[in-house]
Amino acid sequence: MKGLIFIPDISGFTSFVKNIDIDLGVAITEGLLNAIIDNNPLDVEVSEIEGDAILYYKIGDAISLNKVFSGIENMYEAFNTTFQRLKNKHHLKADLSLKFVIHYGEINVYNIKGFKKLYGQTVIEAHTLLKNGYDASNYILITEDYFTALRQTLSDVPASNWKYATYCSKTYNGSRDIGFYFFTYLPNDLPVIPNSEKISRGKYSA
Repeated sequence: MKGLIFIPDISGFTSFVKNIDIDLGVAITEGLLNAIIDNNPLDVEVSEIEGDAILYYKIGDAISLNKVFSGIENMYEAFNTTFQRLKNKHHLKADLSLKFVIHYGEINVYNIKGFKKLYGQTVIEAHTLLKNGYDASNYILITEDYFTALRQTLSDVPASNWKYATYCSKTYNGSRDIGFYFFTYLPNDLPVIPNSEKISRGKYSA
């Protein structure tokens, strides 16, 4: 069966963990992940919480680009509002942000002791795409497979604070070539400048 994979991932988390008291770090992480989960209008289900990331999925048709960008904006604002409140409360100097990976393809769901687990190449590809080398700390990565499932193109992306930045591709497992698009958070219609010539012009392998 086919479905989508949606992963919000906290940028800057590793450095954050290294430089904060463990109990305070746990409390802040809990608050931020709850803010993302509680402000999810996309009708996607949680499969796993993976440290600083949430693995969501939805079996069936891909969610429209309008709904995706609106939902991400909702999550992003909730995350930032919560983080700013926690920064002020605990006098933090850390900088955390959100990045998102959206992919579509064959997914299998199975149960282990009441927990829903995901299986398949699409799931592995989505996790691999989190390690893409892009310099921005807040972005949306949407694969060509997702656009194809919707039968939509870049021209169908709604106007928002997330501006198209660049396209690149990744060779997965030595064979399959996955194309994907980056959208960087740039409010007030600021011009987009690709952050990395290596990423904007090249291909790289998993």
